[in-house]
Amino acid sequence: MATSKAESYNSYKMFKCFKRKFKITEAGPPPDVRDAFSRFAGGGDHMSADQLRRFMADHQGESGVTIREAEAIIREVLRRRNDVAQDKTTTATATTATTGLKLDDFFHLLFLDDFNGPFKSEVHHDMTAPLSHYFIYTGHNSYLTGNQLSSDCSDVPIITALQRGVRVIELDLWPSSKDDVNVLHGRTLTSPVPLPNCLKSIKEYAFFKSPYPVIITLEDHLTPDLQAKVAEMITQTFGDMLFYPQSECLTEFPSPESLKHRIIISTKPPKEFLESKNLKDKGIILPNGKESFEEETSEKDELDLRVEFEDDDKSDSDQDDEDNNVSDCKPIQAAAPEYKRLITIHAGKPKGGLKEALAVATDKVRRLSLNEQALEKAASSYSTELVRFTQRNVLRVYPKGTRVTSSNYKPIIGWMHGAQMVAFNMQGYGKSLWLMHGMFRTNGGCGYVKKPDFLMQKGSRNEVFDPKKPLSVKKTLKVKVYMGDGWRLDFSQTHFDTYSPPDFYTKGMPHHMDTLSQIPTWVRVYIVGVPADCSKKKTRIIVDDWAPVWDEELTFPLTVPELALLRIEVREYDRSEKDDFGGQTCLPVAELKPGIRAIPLYDKKAPLSSETPQPNTDDIKLTAVVIRRRNRGEAMSKQTYRVCLCFRRRFRLAVSEAPNEIKDLFDQYSENGIMSADHFHRFLVECQKEENVTKEEAQAIIEHTIRDFKHPPIFHRKALNLEAFFKYIFSDNNPPIQASTTAHHDMTAPLSHYFIYTGHNSYLTGNQLSSDCSDVPIIKALQRGVRVIELDIWPNSNKDNVEVLHGRTLTTPVGLIKCFKSIKEYAFVASEYPVVITLEDHLTPDLQAKVAEMVTQTFGDILFSPGSECLKEFPSPESLKKRIIISTKPPKEYLEAKDMKENENGSSKGKAGDEEAWGREVKSTKSLNVADDKFTQNDPDEEENDDEEDDDGDVNSQQIEAPEYKRLIAIHAGKPKGGLDECLKVDPDKVRRLSLSEQQLEKAVETHGKDIVRFTQRNILRVYPKGTRFDSSNYNPLIGWMHGAQMVAFNMQGYGRSLWLMHGMFKSNGGCGYVKKPDFLLETGPHNEVFDPKAKLPVKLTLKVTVYMGEGWYYDFRHTHFDAYSPPDFYTRSLRSPGTYFFLESEIGIAGVPADSVMKKTKTLEDNWIPAWNEEFEFPLTVPELALLRIEVHEYDMSEKDDFGGQACLPVSELRKGIRAIPLHDRKGEKYKSVKLLMRFDFVPTAVAE
Repeated sequence: MATSKAESYNSYKMFKCFKRKFKITEAGPPPDVRDAFSRFAGGGDHMSADQLRRFMADHQGESGVTIREAEAIIREVLRRRNDVAQDKTTTATATTATTGLKLDDFFHLLFLDDFNGPFKSEVHHDMTAPLSHYFIYTGHNSYLTGNQLSSDCSDVPIITALQRGVRVIELDLWPSSKDDVNVLHGRTLTSPVPLPNCLKSIKEYAFFKSPYPVIITLEDHLTPDLQAKVAEMITQTFGDMLFYPQSECLTEFPSPESLKHRIIISTKPPKEFLESKNLKDKGIILPNGKESFEEETSEKDELDLRVEFEDDDKSDSDQDDEDNNVSDCKPIQAAAPEYKRLITIHAGKPKGGLKEALAVATDKVRRLSLNEQALEKAASSYSTELVRFTQRNVLRVYPKGTRVTSSNYKPIIGWMHGAQMVAFNMQGYGKSLWLMHGMFRTNGGCGYVKKPDFLMQKGSRNEVFDPKKPLSVKKTLKVKVYMGDGWRLDFSQTHFDTYSPPDFYTKGMPHHMDTLSQIPTWVRVYIVGVPADCSKKKTRIIVDDWAPVWDEELTFPLTVPELALLRIEVREYDRSEKDDFGGQTCLPVAELKPGIRAIPLYDKKAPLSSETPQPNTDDIKLTAVVIRRRNRGEAMSKQTYRVCLCFRRRFRLAVSEAPNEIKDLFDQYSENGIMSADHFHRFLVECQKEENVTKEEAQAIIEHTIRDFKHPPIFHRKALNLEAFFKYIFSDNNPPIQASTTAHHDMTAPLSHYFIYTGHNSYLTGNQLSSDCSDVPIIKALQRGVRVIELDIWPNSNKDNVEVLHGRTLTTPVGLIKCFKSIKEYAFVASEYPVVITLEDHLTPDLQAKVAEMVTQTFGDILFSPGSECLKEFPSPESLKKRIIISTKPPKEYLEAKDMKENENGSSKGKAGDEEAWGREVKSTKSLNVADDKFTQNDPDEEENDDEEDDDGDVNSQQIEAPEYKRLIAIHAGKPKGGLDECLKVDPDKVRRLSLSEQQLEKAVETHGKDIVRFTQRNILRVYPKGTRFDSSNYNPLIGWMHGAQMVAFNMQGYGRSLWLMHGMFKSNGGCGYVKKPDFLLETGPHNEVFDPKAKLPVKLTLKVTVYMGEGWYYDFRHTHFDAYSPPDFYTRSLRSPGTYFFLESEIGIAGVPADSVMKKTKTLEDNWIPAWNEEFEFPLTVPELALLRIEVHEYDMSEKDDFGGQACLPVSELRKGIRAIPLHDRKGEKYKSVKLLMRFDFVPTAVAE
C-alpha cells in the first residue's frame, strides 16, 4: 500500500554469532487520510482553520465546531508539534492564521485523543431522570484487595474504584471482638478493616472522578446497638453530604442531577433484617443455604423455578435476607430508628417466588438483588417482567459464590434486562471487566449511563421490550482498521520476540503457516451485545512489524446498537510459549463518533494511566495504537502457579518477620515491648557503634520511622515497638555506608593522592565498533559522579570542523561543541569537585586552535588554566572545586609521535572478548602475565594510547604547533622514549600523566611493581581497557588501584562484575568521585622504600558478616519472573549444591589484594520470596583499605539460563558497624526499589581474632 513510513533499524542477536536486522517503520498517513486532507484543503499543502472546520463537520460529524475553535485546535497542534514556548504563543498564533496545518500536522491531529477521541469526553446524557433510568457503575465486595477467601480487606481498593468512577460501593459490616464494627467478608480468612477507615476514604475520594452521587450498599450483620453506632459514624463522617429521604419509602427515586455531591445509603431496614434473621434461626427458610463465602454449586437436578430461586438466595454471597448473623438478635429487640432514617434505597425481597419479587408497587420503589445464576434463570421465564420491574425499581446483579478468584460474568445479560447495578469485582481482571470499563467510559466517565429509551417505554397495551424477541437490523457499523503503532515505544525491543519484531494476533488460532517466517500479525474485532448482534472478525495477516498496517474494512449489522460494545483485542503469536498480550479496548457503539478516530489500547487491567492514543474509521475507521502502563499490584497472601495446564501448585507467601537476633536485641534495649528514645540511643551507640549520635537525633529517627507507617500502631509515647524497630533496621534510613553526600576525606592533597572516577570513550552509547556517539552517555556518567571524561576528537569530512567519534570504526560522530556544552551543564550535578577532560586528539594545528577557542568560550571562568607550562605538583581537589581541567598531549609531542608512527606497522587486531551477557567473573590479581622483554613493542590489544595511535590526517612534524591549545593543558600526557624504566622515572621538577593499557599494566607490575607505586605518588597513571573489548566490557580495577593508579578508566556504558566494583569503590567519600588513596601507597620509608604490592602481609583485621535475610523481590518482579511454577530459587552463579534442584542462596566475598580475595556462600533454601539464612562469615583482611565487599544473588533454573537476583558492592573501609539494610542493584548498577538484604558487620582486630 502507499502508506509512507520513515525507516530505522532494530538488530536482533541470533545464537550469539550473528544478528538479524529489521527495518523499524514509522507510520505515515494512510490513503484515506491523504484523500481527506487533499479534498478539504482544496488540493493545497496547508489546511486552513475554515477548511479544518468543514472537515470536522462534514467528515467527522462534529457540526458544532466554530471557526474560532478550529483556530485554537491548529494552534495547539502546532505548539505540540513544534514545542513552542509559552512566550512565543503570539508569534505562533499569527503564523498559523495564515498557514494552517500541513499533512503531517493533520495526521498528528488525528492521533490526539483529547481532540479526536472516539466519543465525547463530557457528560451529555439527560441527568434529570430518576436513578432507575440509568446503568450505574457498581462494585462488589469493594473492600477486597484480591480473592474472596483469603485476601486482605482495605480501603485502598475502594479508593481505586472511586478514582476510576465507580458509583456504588459495597461494604459488609460485622461486629468486631471489641464491640466495634469491621468491614470484612464474613466467615472467610480475609483480614478486616475498620468501618471508619472505609467511610473516611469514601468521603475523601467520592467525587474525585465524578460529581454524581455515590451509593453505599451496606450488607450488615449487626445488633441494633451496633446499627445505631454505624448510623452515628455515617452522619458524623458525611455530614451535609449525606442524603436523607423525605419519607420512609420513596414513590420515585430522585435524579442524579439533584443528588450531585451526595452520599446515598442502600440496605435492608433493621426490622426486616431482624425478622429475616429470626426466621432463619427457626429453620423456616430452607436450611441448605451455604455460608456467605462458600462457592455456589450448580444444581444437578432440575427444580421448580420458585424453589430454585429461593435456594439460590440462601447461598448468595451477600444477600441480607438469608445471611446468618453472629449476634443473638431477637424479633422483640427494638429496631434502630436512626439507622433506618438514613436508608434511601430500600433493599429487600417479598415473600414468595420470583413472580412476587418482581411485582411493581405503585406507591414505593425498592432494590432487588439477584445473583448471576438467578438472573439467567429468571431471564428465561420472566424476561419482560424484569424489564418492567427495572423501569421504576433498581435491580442489582452480583457474582455467584463460586467466583472465589474474584472473576466476573457477562454484564450484557443484566443490561439487556434493564438491571441498573451490575456488580463486579473491580480488583479482578479479564474480558468481562473490559466490557464493564468500556460501558462506563461513555457519558464523560461519570459513572451513570442513561438506559436506552426502549427499555423505559411502554406500548399502547402496556407491553415492554422483550429481550428474547427477534429483531430486524437497525444499523450497520463499518469499522476500518488502518494501522497500529506505539508498541516499540512502550515495550523493550525483545519483549515479544527475542529474534524478530513482534507478531501480533488475537486469541483465536492463527492461520496455517507454510514456512516458519510467516508468523501472523492481525487483529480481531468483536461486537458484544444482544445475542443476535454478537460476532467477531479479524484482519488479514501481516508478518514481523512493530507498526502493522492492515487498511481493512469490517462490517457489523446491529439489531440493538444501543447496547452493543465494540471490543478489540491484540495478541502476539508465539510458537513455543504462551502467546503475549498486546492490548485491548472496549467502546460503546452508541457513543462512537463517526470519522477517523484515535483509539488507545489498554493493558489487562485497563489501568488509570495517561493514555496517548493513535488513529482509527465509521463508517467508523479505527487505527489502533497501544499505550501500555504497567502497575505493580498489591501483595497478596497466597500465589497460584499453573503447572502442566492441569493443576495448580499453591505456595503461601511468607510475611517479612524480624530474625531472632533482631528480636533479642529489641528485648535487650526495650521495656515492656516499647523502645523509648533513651533505649534507642543506647542501641545506636552500643550495637551500631554510632558514638556521635545524640538523643535528639535518636528521637528524630523514631518520629521519622513512625511517620512512614501507613497504619501506625500505638505511638503516643513517641517510641518504637518491635514492628517499627524492624522497619527502621530494614529501611533505607539504615544504610551500610554513610548516606551523606558530603566528602569526608582530606581534599587538600594533590590530585595524585586520589583515586578518581574515570570513564573511557565516554561518548559511546554501546559497543566500540558500531554504536552511536552522543552526549547522552557523558551526561549519565556525570550524573553518576564520574570525574574524568574522555573525548576522541577527529576532523570532520570537510577537515574544517571537529567531531567526537571512535576513529576508523563504524561509530557515528557527535559534534564536539555539543559534548562541551553538556559537560558544562552537568559537570557539577553530582559533585562539586573538578572534572578532567582527557582529549585524544587527531587534529591539525588549525583545528587544535579551533578546539582551544571552543574550550575557552564554552567554559569561560570555570576553566582551570595552569600558571606554568609544566606543574611541579598537581593542585588539590579542594582548590579546584567547580573547575574544568584539560588533559592531553602537548601539540609538538603529538605531531612528532604521529610522524614516527607513520613509518611503523599498525597493530594487529585480536579476538573479541567472550564475556557473558551479565559479565564474566572478575579476573584475579593473582595470575598476571609475565612481562615481555621490551615494554615498547606493539601490543595487539592496545587501542588508543596516544603514542601508538595512527592518525588519518595529513599531519607532519614540520607543521606549526598551536600555542593557544597548549596553554590550556593542566595535566600533560605523554610517554618518554625508551622502555618502562624511562616511562616510570619521577621528575622532581614536573608532574605528568602516563597511560597504559590493562595488559601493559599487568606485564609491568611483574617486574616494576614498586616503581609504579613510586611513580603514582607524584604523577598520574591512567589505565584503559585493551583493544579487544569491542563489546565495551571491563577489567579488574584492583590491579590498578593496588599500584596507586589514579585513573582506572572504564566503559561506563557497559555492565558486569568489574563495573560493579568500580561503582562500589566510588560510593566512598560521599560519592564525590575522589577517594583518598591509603596512606601506605603515599608513604616513603627511611631508605626511600615504598609499598610492595607483592609482599606478603599479616592479617590486619577480620571482617565478620552475618547474613540474616532478603526481601523485596516480590515487589520488584512479577511473581512468575523467576519460576513459572513456584516461588524463586535464588543461588549464586559459580557454585552449586549437588542433588538440590530448587534452592536459594547468596554469595558474599571480598575483592581486594590477592591475599584478601575470596567468595563464600550461604546454606541452601527452597522456594521462598523472603529467604532467611542467619549465617555468619569471617574474612581476614591484610589490606582492608582496598577491600570491597561483593554480594551477588542468582536464582537457579534447571532448564534455562539462571536468573539474576541482584548485587551490591561496598567499600570495606566505609562500612558502618552493626545491623544494616543493604540495597541490591541490577546488572547495570541501578538500585532496585525494594530488594534488600539485612546484614550485620563487625570488625575484629588481629590480636582479638587470634
